[in-house]
Amino acid sequence: MTTISRPKVSISIVPAQTTISNKPQRVLFVGQKLSGGTATAGQLIKNIQNDNSWDTLFGARSMLAGMIRAARKENGVTIFDAIALDDDGSAVKATATITFTGTPTAAGTINVSIVSEKDYTFPIAIVTTDTPTTIGDKLVTAITANANIPVTAANVTGVVTLTAENGGTEANSFTSKIDGSVAGVTVTTTAFTGGATDPATTTVFNVVGNIRYQSIVSPFAYGVTYLKDFLDPRFNVTNNVLDGVAFVASTDNLTNLETLGNAHNSQSLVIIGDASVSNDLQKGSLFVESDYIKSSMVAAVRSLRLTEDADISRIVIGSGGALDVFGGAALASLPYSNTPMTNILVADSSLGFTATQIDQLNDAGITVFGNNVSDNEVILGEVVTTYKTDNAGNPDVSFKYLNYVDTSSNAREFMFNNAKADFAQSRLTDGDLVPFRNINNAESISAKFVGYYTTLSGQEYVLTQAGEAALAYYKANLSVTVDLANGKATVLQRVPIVTQLRDIVSTFQLQFDI
Repeated sequence: MTTISRPKVSISIVPAQTTISNKPQRVLFVGQKLSGGTATAGQLIKNIQNDNSWDTLFGARSMLAGMIRAARKENGVTIFDAIALDDDGSAVKATATITFTGTPTAAGTINVSIVSEKDYTFPIAIVTTDTPTTIGDKLVTAITANANIPVTAANVTGVVTLTAENGGTEANSFTSKIDGSVAGVTVTTTAFTGGATDPATTTVFNVVGNIRYQSIVSPFAYGVTYLKDFLDPRFNVTNNVLDGVAFVASTDNLTNLETLGNAHNSQSLVIIGDASVSNDLQKGSLFVESDYIKSSMVAAVRSLRLTEDADISRIVIGSGGALDVFGGAALASLPYSNTPMTNILVADSSLGFTATQIDQLNDAGITVFGNNVSDNEVILGEVVTTYKTDNAGNPDVSFKYLNYVDTSSNAREFMFNNAKADFAQSRLTDGDLVPFRNINNAESISAKFVGYYTTLSGQEYVLTQAGEAALAYYKANLSVTVDLANGKATVLQRVPIVTQLRDIVSTFQLQFDI
């Protein structure tokens, strides 16, 4: 058919200029599986759903299943991946005993907590006809019936031996606690001990490639060197954003925890410290929960806060800012202190660290949680990294607090992502810009970065300081130079970030006459 169509009109649709958000949070868990778990040791298991699949993958009573189960209680939305390890072929399993002696002269109940007071507390009902053997059998029956507890139990004439499901040293930090009493019956407990030989971690991260994990959780027993060796070089890389933070937890006394924290100087490492307890009724950690569960919970809370639009109303104090009850990059600058750890039970307030000791631990790079002032909930204190000095050994607070790491990391990622989009196909000139052509010079690049800064200081991000004075400072300290021969633009910038309110100091002077 002969068709005449005049005038010729062609209208092309091109994408709108949009702001690129930061990537979704990913958490990587490293821990041991049991032989019955279907996962292949050493492989990267991606995107573990909130569906109890970890029980099949790793064995319900395994260390790794416990880590992910606990993290999912805090965070049901963030992407969770895992690397499972088999027990070392020479591994030895930690053991402890709970011993019942005497003849009950009245009926009553004794509560036995093993590993976790929240999840694995067993009320043992005792009657006057019971013997130590029958009481021990009751405890063994209760433990055996629990599908998730990471220990097995066997009774011989009232001496119940607890054996960790996974071999290695991590279970040496498990806790046992006795609460309540029955006339005529004496209960004693020993500390978990004897666990030996942990899996090798030398090649654990070979399967990760360039996947970015903002949080990595690992048992403290594996050491922290392999974590720092992996994450520290990722803090600043060329043409990518790969930084992340490792979370481990350790139970020990004040001196040893201070020594542990001071032995490291990394913005990529958070160590959670808990006080060790050893008395007639409790052996292990002050807060009766395994160390690898504590670190899993903290990492899960962190990733939930940084997950876009996640409902975090139960873990933040929203009375001062209604928008802060939804997760996202803006939460990077909100303090971690006072965050409730709802799945850990309060501890005996007469035990643990004093306020002065907590400050000492924070200075050493150890994070501590504890009871709130009403002793009715467990909350986080300041979350610190082990970073204390710059490369020259000078004191430096730049990355002392996890909030500082989160804030700078999220601001950097935003600039990286948007610069990638804005300058994806651009000419470079030292002269004027040509209208309707993709071309940039030092002035236009500078203007883009000023725009990034302005967005980061606004309501959506709250990462950089807002206001005319802060923007003027940023502009005055922003420098862009171009190298036409090599097609290179060098952007130097000083970025005033938002920090956290940590201390209020006031003088209260009495006055009688007005």
